[in-house]
Amino acid sequence: MRNLWFSEWKTMTRQRSYYSFLLLWSSVFSLLFLLEGTNDSISGYTNITGTIVNIILYLLPLFMMIIGSFSITNEFENGQWDLLSTYPISIPTYFFGKFAGLFTAQSIVFTLSYGISMAIGLAARIELSIKWLLGIYLFSLFLIFIFLLLGIFFGTLARTRWKALTLTVAIWFFLIMIWPTALIAVLGLVPYTMIDVLMKIAMVVNPAEFLRIFLIIKWDSGAIFGESYDSIVHLFQSGASWFILFVYLIGYLTLLFTLSFFILKRRQLQ
Repeated sequence: MRNLWFSEWKTMTRQRSYYSFLLLWSSVFSLLFLLEGTNDSISGYTNITGTIVNIILYLLPLFMMIIGSFSITNEFENGQWDLLSTYPISIPTYFFGKFAGLFTAQSIVFTLSYGISMAIGLAARIELSIKWLLGIYLFSLFLIFIFLLLGIFFGTLARTRWKALTLTVAIWFFLIMIWPTALIAVLGLVPYTMIDVLMKIAMVVNPAEFLRIFLIIKWDSGAIFGESYDSIVHLFQSGASWFILFVYLIGYLTLLFTLSFFILKRRQLQ
C-alpha cells in the first residue's frame, strides 16, 4: 500500500492542474477574508461565513469527485488496471493506497492555500477567530475525505472518463445544488408526522448536509434550523459529538469500500 500511496502522490504532484488548486483556493479565501475586513471580526456564523461555507460546498465536492473518479477510470482506459490485476496486489491494498495518496495530495494543497490566505488576512489586520478558522479548515478536510471516497466509488462504476464525469456531475448537482428543493418536494408528499424522521434520515444520507449542520451547530448557531433539529442540536453539542462524526466517517468509508471491492472484484474476474 505504501508504494501505491507514493505512486498516487507523485502522479498528482506532477500535474500542472494540481498547482492550479493552490492558486484557486488562495485567491478565493483571500478575497473573502479581505471582504470581511469592513466588519469588526470573524467569529461566528455571519453572512460572510455562510458565503464561505457555500462556496466550499459548491467547489470542493465537485473537484474531489472528479479527481477521485478520474484516478480510477484513467487506469481502466489505458490498461493499467489490467496490468495491476496480474500482480499480487489485493483490492483493499489498491483501494486504500489510491485513496491515501489522493487524500494526502489534496489535503496538503488545501492546507498550503488556506495558510497563505490566513497570512494575507492577518497582514491586512483582519481579526480572525481561531475557532472559526479551525472549523472551516476541518469542515473542508472532512469534505475532501468523503467526496474523494465517493469519487473513487463512482469511478469503479464507469469505464471511461467521460462516463465518470457525467456521473459525478449528476450526483454533485443532486446532492449540492438541488438537494433543498428535492427534499422539500418529497416532504410535501408524506404525512406530517413523518417529516421530522425523514429530515434526519436525509441529513445522514447526504454527507455535505451532515457536515454543514455539524459545523453550524459547533458555531453555536443551531437555532437557525428550527424545532425539527432540536434533538440534533443537543446531540452535536454534547461531548459525544466528535465520536459521532468519527463513526459517521468510518461508516461511509466502510460502505463505499465494500461496494467498490465487489465492483472491482467483478471487473478483475472478467
